[in-house]
Amino acid sequence: MTMQLRDNQVDALRKQKAAKQKWCCPICRGSLAHGLNALDHSHKNGQVRSTLCVSCNTSEGKVLSGMNFRTTLTNMARKDPIQWLRNLANYLEHHEANPSGIFHPTFDMKTGKQKPAKRTVKKVIRKKPTKKIIKAF
Repeated sequence: MTMQLRDNQVDALRKQKAAKQKWCCPICRGSLAHGLNALDHSHKNGQVRSTLCVSCNTSEGKVLSGMNFRTTLTNMARKDPIQWLRNLANYLEHHEANPSGIFHPTFDMKTGKQKPAKRTVKKVIRKKPTKKIIKAF
């Protein structure tokens, strides 16, 4: 079945899909019974996928957009984003299970947290206003 959803049908389908999912976000497993939910769809082909909580829907969009940021057209993130995400998950799991024991300088070992990012402040050099000399003739 193929159909173009109308704007006035989105809310009903969102609720219908959420009920079919037992009011559970398929990504975070959080409840869809409270708050705003999003009818997720592919920006690649327009197909409706599922109902997500707004947080997961926003995050999913940012992750997919971020994968394409400053990547070449031949990069795996563009060619096969699902495999790229699997590789990312495998990479994170591997390093969680096998820590290097070497700490990055931006990590505070005393607090066990990442240090706040240092912001470089550009120094603005202001020129002193010049006095105009008016000559009388």
